[in-house]
Parts: sequence; C-alpha cells; structure tokens
Amino acid sequence: MAVIDVLYDEGNKKDLQYKCVQASFTSRKTKKNFASGDFVKDWYDCMKFIITNEKTNKEPIYHSSSVEHFIMDGAPYDSAYLQQINGKPFLKYINYKDKAYLFSQLDVYMTGIEFFVKKGTRPTWRKLRTLCFDPQGEK
Repeated sequence: MAVIDVLYDEGNKKDLQYKCVQASFTSRKTKKNFASGDFVKDWYDCMKFIITNEKTNKEPIYHSSSVEHFIMDGAPYDSAYLQQINGKPFLKYINYKDKAYLFSQLDVYMTGIEFFVKKGTRPTWRKLRTLCFDPQGEK
C-alpha cells in the first residue's frame, strides 16, 4: 500500500509552510520525499514515481487526511484528474457549478488519477507535464 502525505504547518492558516509530498510504501516502512518547494511539481513527481516504478505501481494508493486538510486549509490548488479516451491522456476537471457534481460527475474523480494545478487554471495534460519539467510533456 502506498500512502501519500502532504507535510506542511497544519493549523497555520496564514502561512501553510508547505514542505513536501511524502510517499510511504509497504505499510509505511519505506518513505520517499518529493521536496522541490512546488506542490504541483512534487505531487506530479510522486505520482509519476509510483506509476512508473515496478516495485510500487502494484500497490493501492491512498491519500492520508493531510492531503485533504492541506487543500481545505487554504492551499491555492484545484484537482485535475488524468483519464484516457481512445488511448490518449487528458485532464478532466470537476464542474462545481453543478450542485449534484458528487453524483453526476462520479466518473471524473472515481476513474481518474488525481493531480493538482494552481487554483483557477486548467492546463492540458501536455501543459501540466511541461510545467512540471517533464521532458515528455513537450512532445
């Protein structure tokens, strides 16, 4: 099992003092930090590591409550969900204007891999990869 944590100063609403995204593997015995200082990039790098690493990509992935708390405490990020249609990757976003989004858009967040983007932006998958310095994003 892989558990993803966000390390930051919980309870400090004025300055969250983001530190890193931390992935714990196999019952939290092995940990890996992603600490560039850029939450979007660190989350991206963590997900890429988990997905592409043969030892970790077979483990179920869970978010600890710190992920939700970080966002609810005011971190300026929105969720983006990586999905595929006809073998092509793209990001989907929740339409929060839809009051029934928890039910009507279930397919977005239940079948996608969650990434984060700066609040108010909606980059494409290719653009997100470029923003995160992934050379594959430029192709």
